[in-house]
Amino acid sequence: MDNIKAVLFDLDGTLIDSEWFYYKAYRSTLRLYGRELKSEDWLKEFAGKTDGQTFGLLQDKYGVRDEKEVFFDKVREFIKIQHEEEAVPLMPGATDLIHYLRDQRVVMAVVTSSKREVANYHLDKNGVRHFFSALISRTEVQNPKPHPEPYQMCMEKLNMAPQHCLALEDSPTGSASARSAGLTTFGINTHESIRKSLDADRVFDNLHEVREFLENW
Repeated sequence: MDNIKAVLFDLDGTLIDSEWFYYKAYRSTLRLYGRELKSEDWLKEFAGKTDGQTFGLLQDKYGVRDEKEVFFDKVREFIKIQHEEEAVPLMPGATDLIHYLRDQRVVMAVVTSSKREVANYHLDKNGVRHFFSALISRTEVQNPKPHPEPYQMCMEKLNMAPQHCLALEDSPTGSASARSAGLTTFGINTHESIRKSLDADRVFDNLHEVREFLENW
């Protein structure tokens, strides 16, 4: 741990427990088109992707023929309804890990494929935005994950070299981005089949395990 000066968190599915939340909105939308989306397919194929990447997959695999904005207007309507009924909490172990890293004087940042306003909303809602020295979102980059640009941009903003940074990711898209940027990468996912698909130096079931490992690393 002595060599690690910064930990860069992915947001959806890594820092906040949002994958099921968004899965429900997409499942409801696809049902309007007479299509069914399974949770396993969502986690394997859609997690960590931008809206553009997601829509390309929806066209190719699920036969969506509406305009992109027409489809996403429907998704956003379901999301709006869900926000009125439920919150999107932090992942188990996130608060403990954040406080541990703060106490160790490790710099923290968020690198996400979500848009900036969405990321800020979730970080503010959970009261953790002030812990992070940088936020790199889909809004800032030309090439989103799995391209290395998001992580490269974050390291540049933090003035950190790859060998001093640790990335935490839950999806193949995100782990590929971090690894291609030269970061040590930990994969975190409760689903064993997805953990096996992550391009990561180590994999964990949850953030509790990450914190325990870092204490002895």
